[in-house]
Amino acid sequence: MPSKPQALILAVAMIAIAGCTAVTSSGKEDPTPTPLPPPPVSEQTTYTVRRGEVIEDLSFTARVSPVVEEELYFRSAGRVDRVLVKRGDLVEEGQLLAELQNEDLRRQLAQAQIELDTAELNLRRSTESQEDRVASLEGQQEIRQLQLTKMKEALHGLDLDVQLAAAKLAAARQGPSPEDLEIAQRRVERARNSLWAEQLRRDAACGTPSLACDQAQASVNNSEEALRIEELTLQILQAGPSEDELLTLQANYEKALQRRRDADVDIAIKELEISMAADEIARAKETTDPQLLSAVERARLALERLQDQLEATQVISPINGRVASINATEGREVTAYTTVFVVSDESQVEITAEPTTAQLDRLAEGMTVELIFSQYPNQVLTGEIYQLPYPYGHGGGTSLEVTDRKTRITFDAQELSVKAGDLVRVDVTVAENADALWLPPAAIRTFAGRSFVVVKEDGIERRVDIALGIEGTERVEILEGLEEGQIVVGQ
Repeated sequence: MPSKPQALILAVAMIAIAGCTAVTSSGKEDPTPTPLPPPPVSEQTTYTVRRGEVIEDLSFTARVSPVVEEELYFRSAGRVDRVLVKRGDLVEEGQLLAELQNEDLRRQLAQAQIELDTAELNLRRSTESQEDRVASLEGQQEIRQLQLTKMKEALHGLDLDVQLAAAKLAAARQGPSPEDLEIAQRRVERARNSLWAEQLRRDAACGTPSLACDQAQASVNNSEEALRIEELTLQILQAGPSEDELLTLQANYEKALQRRRDADVDIAIKELEISMAADEIARAKETTDPQLLSAVERARLALERLQDQLEATQVISPINGRVASINATEGREVTAYTTVFVVSDESQVEITAEPTTAQLDRLAEGMTVELIFSQYPNQVLTGEIYQLPYPYGHGGGTSLEVTDRKTRITFDAQELSVKAGDLVRVDVTVAENADALWLPPAAIRTFAGRSFVVVKEDGIERRVDIALGIEGTERVEILEGLEEGQIVVGQ
């Protein structure tokens, strides 16, 4: 569309042409045409290269989101049988949210449980029988140990019996020694002297009958008996043992010696019994019917496989939280690993957003941002980018099926009342320079990937290639190619 001056000129020209045509058709002389004015020259916009602060800001929209938010799905395809919650319900960890039709699986699971219980009962009975046998064997072993201890304690007495019998036999064979005879003779003499003394005391006391006389006579009788014993002992020593006595002593010695040998044999037999019993106890403890063990293991594996299949038809909440969304309806078919529930833990919230790729290129984890909530447009909070999606940061997916592309921002709500789902505008300064050469974006031209400006000096215009730095919405940093104060012609 022509501008207003151009339209005016065009109208004047058309009127002049029309007038000339009219004169010619009437046969009169044509008037001299009015000359057209030259087109106006548009005034060029110029910019001066200045020095000052250049800031590059980014803005994008975000939402308040729970820090913990679980996307839940069935691990098996099928028809939904029950949906036990609705959107907005509070749920607890481990709570069943929905399940597919699985009646046949439940019957198989019940049968597998019975088979496992039966196998475990058979194994338990076998184990209890085994434990009873082990207890009996251990009790018998304890008795053997006590018997062995008693037999070893009796060895000392048998050794003394052997030693005494051997001493008596040796003494009998050798006969009394001169020392023994001398001692026996002195004992006889002492007994005789004691008798004489008692007789004198009796004679003195028995002038008249009295109690003292009776006591003195009793002492005499005792002394006479003691004398007879000592004299008999002396006679025996002087005569020496008879042949029968020697044979008896020899027999007693051999019997004592044989009892000692028999005790050694009995102890050896008992120790062997204890050793064999210990081996039997060890075998009894280790021996378990391998068929029973295999039956229990097979039943357990079958039960676990069916339990896993049943759990694949169920959605169970892994956290305490609120049902944020539901995509499951009773009677409808669902595919495996398709999100049907989202459960959020609203006790902790954060800011989440999905900036453009160009914006992500300019962001970095740890950057401070300004937050303006839609319901609080006049208040500004600060936050921090703590996670960017891969490959821009450490974020990623919780599984191979789900990719987390969210940018996550922590913040302190302070006195503001915010909840999940609230809209937030995020402003972030990605670069700044307080003392930079700058031009407005309208002064900069690009062609074939290079940046340049048209510099005007002394009425002459020339192109100058430049290197750009920080690119803000109103100011662009000039790194190379220009100096402060130069005049640049705008586009």
